[in-house]
Amino acid sequence: KKRKMKSIALLLIAICGLLGLVVGYNWPPTPPVVGPVRGQDIPGSDIGGMPVNLSTNDPAACAALCKNTPNCRAYSYGDPNCGGIGPRAECWLKFHANLPSIPNNCRSYGTIANACQMPTQWTHEVNPQNPLPEYPRPQLERHTKSWKNLNGLWEFQFVQSNTPPPFNQKLNSSILVPFPAESCLSGVGQTGMYMYYRTVVNNPFPSHRRVFLHFGAVDWQATVYINRFKLGSHTGGYSGFSFEVTSHLQASNNEIIVFVHDPSNYGSQPYGKQRIGAISNPGGDTYTPSSGIWQTVWLEEVPSTFIQNIKITPTLSSITMNFTVSGPITSSSRIQVKIEHGSQILTASAIPNVPATVSIPNPKHWTPDTPTIYNFVATIDSDSIQSYFALRTFSLGTVNGVTRPLLNGQFLFLAGWLDQSFWPDGLYTAPTDAALRFDLQAVKHFGLNFVRLHQKVNPERWYYYADHIGIVVQQDAVQHYGNQHGVRPNFDYYMHDLQSMINDRYNHPCIVQWTAFNEGDMVGNFNTSTITGVVNWIKNYDRSRTVDTDSGGPANSLGVGDVNDIHTYPVPGDPKPNRNQYAEVGEYGGLGWFVNGHMWAQGLCGSYLTLETQQELADRIAQYAGIILGNKRDISIAVYTQITDVENECDGYYNYDRTVKFTPRQVDELRTANQKLIHSNV
Repeated sequence: KKRKMKSIALLLIAICGLLGLVVGYNWPPTPPVVGPVRGQDIPGSDIGGMPVNLSTNDPAACAALCKNTPNCRAYSYGDPNCGGIGPRAECWLKFHANLPSIPNNCRSYGTIANACQMPTQWTHEVNPQNPLPEYPRPQLERHTKSWKNLNGLWEFQFVQSNTPPPFNQKLNSSILVPFPAESCLSGVGQTGMYMYYRTVVNNPFPSHRRVFLHFGAVDWQATVYINRFKLGSHTGGYSGFSFEVTSHLQASNNEIIVFVHDPSNYGSQPYGKQRIGAISNPGGDTYTPSSGIWQTVWLEEVPSTFIQNIKITPTLSSITMNFTVSGPITSSSRIQVKIEHGSQILTASAIPNVPATVSIPNPKHWTPDTPTIYNFVATIDSDSIQSYFALRTFSLGTVNGVTRPLLNGQFLFLAGWLDQSFWPDGLYTAPTDAALRFDLQAVKHFGLNFVRLHQKVNPERWYYYADHIGIVVQQDAVQHYGNQHGVRPNFDYYMHDLQSMINDRYNHPCIVQWTAFNEGDMVGNFNTSTITGVVNWIKNYDRSRTVDTDSGGPANSLGVGDVNDIHTYPVPGDPKPNRNQYAEVGEYGGLGWFVNGHMWAQGLCGSYLTLETQQELADRIAQYAGIILGNKRDISIAVYTQITDVENECDGYYNYDRTVKFTPRQVDELRTANQKLIHSNV
């Protein structure tokens, strides 16, 4: 009986421990109800930009008004005849709940318990026990029993820069990994430059094989510990990294701690469109930051000799593979490769760490209309991985005397969207795998074939879907967006991220072009020699793709790189090709039609040109496609801004929550206009 009581007690302790991990975490995620707090104010994030005068001098009336106002998450009440306030009490409505407060004797503030500021159709599909469960590396995939997803609830705490690692100490809140700290789905919804993550896991692999701890991406600098041992550090917010933990694992209670430093737009690193000030003052073309872990974390078991990486370079009739193998090998070691495409089966072997070329009989080429994928399995000793490739080339050529980009030796007009890949619930991180796929399916839904992925490197599964759906991708290098706060970009950080991006995404056939710089975001900090050196470095490092020097920016006029790329708003311009460059309209459009109930901050949407009705929006987009069609003798690629609204930049085909702005008939009209642009003869 005593043993039974002891077992029950231990079970209760375990349950309490589990519950302790979720203190401070609500599902669906909701900010805590606060206030009213007397003598404190929360400035910024005002709905409508002006206060409402109340008929009664009571903060409860302000709270009630907030509860009944769409998108209101907090309020600030001002006493009448106090601190410049008139004879009637004022109520400021806020669209953010997690705002820093400041002392003000004339004010009171409070927050309202609402769900995510702007949920998507996938918000409530997120499982806090198992978010984003899919294997994160589809071009180097092992058996399901060989890996353990560590996404889920971790302990979390914002700290000072010199706070020591909290070994065996419980942190003061929780976070849902891998959603960024500032996101609704993280359960935190706040920002900070220094933070700790902590989790305790059992060793899921009973064998004595090697074990690695992998991170898809952490923004920006991460230092990782396991069982008090410092595994190492990684710098770069957009690249994956891993540490071997074999000798540090114990059977149970393995404590993993991650320290993260992310200065966002106060730092010298590439950070893209992130801006800390957008939390309390959204607007323009910069948005809420995504600090900390924002891609999947996992443990993986491998044998002593295993395939660590693959580099795949296609032609139209062959594939060259270079398998990086870690561990003991001999002169007779070989990787056995089995390639399958329908009923076609092909076998080959390769020497570890030596490129091997395999000819493909009756080759089927990858195009947007026929995105043919060849799957293969590679094996060395007891290690086996699944991967895939496609046969695709992209290069400059001349068609009827005009310089063109040639996909598989043929000119195909590429028309698509600027895609910044922000989400209202997850920010940098899509809420589910289906949500990630949705944005790429939407390209085809509107009759387009191209995406310019702007100022961000997405998780690998995004490119996996682009490969399989048939979306051609122009991939931007992430920029240091302006010299904000007087901080200039660090060239070494930029080059590190640039090389990591090319290494990590090299194998994806969907990517046909790298963009070195964007507009004047950071290129003005470098001289002509440096800019030219970067472009030439990319061209030598990856000879299988074209390079855009400076999309829409001053360095575009240098004439280096493969593209004459201009930005014109709202009407698309007519750039001219030359002997060495084809012509691209890298950005145009930016047309807005604002949908009530689907705005990040009601009444604060902006665009380059605002239309009065959705039909006017559809007609104007189709009209611009017609203008480009008339200039197709010059132009080879056109990029409309943009796929979705992003916070208060409301110029998408879709609202920020991924609801479409058009009727089915209008979708058909736009699909027809886009297909005509792509397929009409010059």
